[in-house]
Amino acid sequence: MSSISPVFIGLDLAWSTANRTGGAVIQEGALHAWTGVLTDDASIEAFIAAHVPADAPLVVAIDAPLRVPNAQGRRRADHEVSLAWGRFQAGAYPANRTLLAYDGTIRGEVLAARLAQRFGCVETAPIPQHGAGRYVCEVFPHPAHVALFDLPRTLKYKRKPGRTPASVAAEFARYQQALAGLAAADPPLAGQKALVAVDAGALRGRALQELEETLDAVTCAYVAWYAWHHGPARQRVYGSVAEGHILVPWPEAMAARMTAPSEEKPSPSKEKSTMPDSDRTGLPPDTLNARIGVLTRREVEARILAPIIDALGDAFGREAVIAVVRDAIIRIAQEQGMQLTATMGGDDLPAFAASLRFWTQDNALELEVLAQDGDRFDFNVTRCRYAELYRSLGIPELGAVLSCNRDWALIQGFNPDVDLERTQTLMQGAAFCDFRYRRSERPENA
Repeated sequence: MSSISPVFIGLDLAWSTANRTGGAVIQEGALHAWTGVLTDDASIEAFIAAHVPADAPLVVAIDAPLRVPNAQGRRRADHEVSLAWGRFQAGAYPANRTLLAYDGTIRGEVLAARLAQRFGCVETAPIPQHGAGRYVCEVFPHPAHVALFDLPRTLKYKRKPGRTPASVAAEFARYQQALAGLAAADPPLAGQKALVAVDAGALRGRALQELEETLDAVTCAYVAWYAWHHGPARQRVYGSVAEGHILVPWPEAMAARMTAPSEEKPSPSKEKSTMPDSDRTGLPPDTLNARIGVLTRREVEARILAPIIDALGDAFGREAVIAVVRDAIIRIAQEQGMQLTATMGGDDLPAFAASLRFWTQDNALELEVLAQDGDRFDFNVTRCRYAELYRSLGIPELGAVLSCNRDWALIQGFNPDVDLERTQTLMQGAAFCDFRYRRSERPENA
């Protein structure tokens, strides 16, 4: 075994280089370095190289999909995390190549390959206890927060519509205090005083975003250290290395929390059905779909967004801007899926099927229903006026970004136990869109 102390690197990896990536370094029980301004893969490699001695054991924990074999839908890891952690509002976003690919590549896959070549990191999960090698794994801060900080639900520090600067700052303060509390954890972490002393309420824009990336990177680094220190018995791995995995810390009390009655830890379906939209977002319920129909809404959105994308594209590069817009719309769609559950009074497939009236209003879609019951909902879209709309506006290339890419995130927000498979769309030039929804069984221990 190497006589050099192991190094634990956390990366909150942005899905594209247009956004900032956070990085953090833990060694010898202390937080040694942190940043929220990393950009391309070369800057990430340089950050790691500056803090990792040549012969030191290394664990790199990355908050981003490292393997995405599926063209559509979501990975098994994402599905399993949503089943297990949805009761804590810590479900995973759906990852597939249609949503995440940039120039045909997935950033996490490319970075993992570069780390293997330059630093000898092997994608591994679980992490061996006191392993002497160099490993890289995929992690997810939200369930890690719930597990490590003993939270009843996730921290709400992400900036989203309806969350006021004051509420976001308060959640950042909770996050920072939770990280400070790791000084008494097992293993204990020192060296974070300067970071947790930052006043999030005094930050805006890019500076606040950099703080978010930094704190999440520290979480990732601590998860790496926790896993290495405790070994496989205190880790849970969802999915697999071959198909894509997510590693989550598993304190001794976590098993009991997972099996607690639903009255103590509400399931996602019950929580979404009973929690008013205003409690989740801070805004009154969104009723635009019911009032004007989705087709009219999409036209208004497109007429506003298209020139903005053009202007920002001239300044920052069109592909980078579209990547940011795509990421934002996916997250908005998941929130709208959660709101749709409350609107429909349930999250089963019959309720979802009934909600399609908003999307078919004004003859926007012509559907051929093939099968429909409590466990499946299969239909083809034989005419799509949304695709016709984007072509008439001269922006057919934005159609998938502004509309089609919402579908997986919408159903994941509506009910994480429902999977969607779709292999073709009219937007792409196919004869019809094939939507196939399936309800998945929830494991007994989820």
